[in-house]
Amino acid sequence: MKRKLLITLSLFIVLSVLTGFQSASANTLQQSLQSNLVPASKMELPAKTIIGFGEATHGNKQFTTLKLDIFKHLVEKQGYRVFAIEGDFGGGQKVNEYILGGSGTAQDAAKAIGFTIYHTEEMAALLSWMRSFNEQRDAKDQIHFYGFDMQRYDHNKNGLFSYLKKVDPARASKYEKLLTNLNDQTVYDQKIALVQEALTHIKSLMEQMKQNQSVYIAKSSEKEYELAIAFAESIKQNATLRGTNTNYGNTRDRYMADKVMWILSFEKKHYGRNNLFITGHNGHIEKTSTSAGITTCMGAHLAKALGDQYYAIGSEFYESTFLAKDTTTNERKAFTVKNSGKDRLAVLFAQTNMPDGFLDFSKAKHHQDLYTYLNKGQSISAIGDVFSGWYGKMEKMYTLQMVPAKAFDAIIFVRTATPSVMITD
Repeated sequence: MKRKLLITLSLFIVLSVLTGFQSASANTLQQSLQSNLVPASKMELPAKTIIGFGEATHGNKQFTTLKLDIFKHLVEKQGYRVFAIEGDFGGGQKVNEYILGGSGTAQDAAKAIGFTIYHTEEMAALLSWMRSFNEQRDAKDQIHFYGFDMQRYDHNKNGLFSYLKKVDPARASKYEKLLTNLNDQTVYDQKIALVQEALTHIKSLMEQMKQNQSVYIAKSSEKEYELAIAFAESIKQNATLRGTNTNYGNTRDRYMADKVMWILSFEKKHYGRNNLFITGHNGHIEKTSTSAGITTCMGAHLAKALGDQYYAIGSEFYESTFLAKDTTTNERKAFTVKNSGKDRLAVLFAQTNMPDGFLDFSKAKHHQDLYTYLNKGQSISAIGDVFSGWYGKMEKMYTLQMVPAKAFDAIIFVRTATPSVMITD
């Protein structure tokens, strides 16, 4: 009896010591986090060739507002003038026209980006700020806007044929007809044979444009010609994604990285700009290719090309009610997710009771416990445009496994994220 009592007592003591150690360790970790966190409004960012911001969801107003906050910081304090988003390249050029004084409203411009996730009042506010900024600046000091995605046709075709009608009307008329089957209305359900046929036509057109390069430039300018080729390239890329057996996710991310590098080169050549801010989903911005089905993500391509001149900022929430397309009804509606688990950075942040926070991982190196923690794999929220109610009950359905300090250079936390406000017609 005494022996059993002694064993029980010994186990109790051991468990108490271990529990106390774990509690002390957790407290130390939380203290280290809190000492390194600053409010998002007080973030400091390095001067890098490209700074990327990844959003934990596409459907929260806070992550769009943070896009503006970060970009304003870079514009006002570090002289950045170029903004690029995970949106249609051709649509991005329509937005660029608007912020440079073109017609229409900020809401119209937001809708031109190409994806419903951007049809929000928060995005319209971001574009309104850009337009207001540009109204006070000379042309050489104005902000430019780009999309680096290629999953739409119409605005790219409009930009391409607007140019060709200027320099080669007969060829423009011919290829407008040949590319009729590449359009936004049927982009998701066009017959593959028709896409493949059109793909041969856009490739042929691009070859002819390159053969006539000097003639076209003489009738326009080098800048206009290069932009027209970029429109054509986006059309070709989308047709390749939808009409061939290529790995969609992997190829799309490579195309996006190529477009980002093209934007950087184009801006440097024609405007003397050396810096670029980009924004998209966490899974595209991060540098370690953890997205399911993607061999190398966009951020990994950029990190390989630029080294430490690519600075990636991730984002995370503790609890979020966001808008997404329901997988069962195809309707956009609100879903709610609350992160949990003792190993989650999101939960550790929530315990600080801060509404938001910016964590620079390089500064965390001075706290060994925190830095060790940031170099261990864990789940980071990465919610796209499509969701289902049961996803929220399975962490792996809405997160990516990442080593935070390797995937990103910094992270921004939002304790409670709320739905985007959709633009109403």
